[in-house]
Amino acid sequence: MPSLGLGATLLGFIVLFIIYLLVIGFALWLAGEIVVGRRVTFGEALAVAGTGTFLVGASITFLGLIGVLLGLLIFLLLVKHYFKTGWVGAIGVAIMAVIVGVVLTFILGALALGALFGFPKIF
Repeated sequence: MPSLGLGATLLGFIVLFIIYLLVIGFALWLAGEIVVGRRVTFGEALAVAGTGTFLVGASITFLGLIGVLLGLLIFLLLVKHYFKTGWVGAIGVAIMAVIVGVVLTFILGALALGALFGFPKIF
């Protein structure tokens, strides 16, 4: 079986990363609206998602198990800064973002299954 090549692999990674950022950014934005009540912009939520993904991934890669704890602290600091809230608000936004992300994943999964199997046969 032929290989897809490095270019196709990188293109696929970039597309999936952009989709990931949009989904996580939306979850963070909605969680910020629910918990903090401040009008956070979608751009701020994307900044937290992108920066957080990079910094948390780097801390886990280089520090292992301690990096997980450091990554959690980094993420909470980012939420605290961008969403202009305290520690309790940052923890609340993080928990709500996980809940919104799970619900959003189920909804997107149901839509994808409906798109695959729910269309009527034309012929």
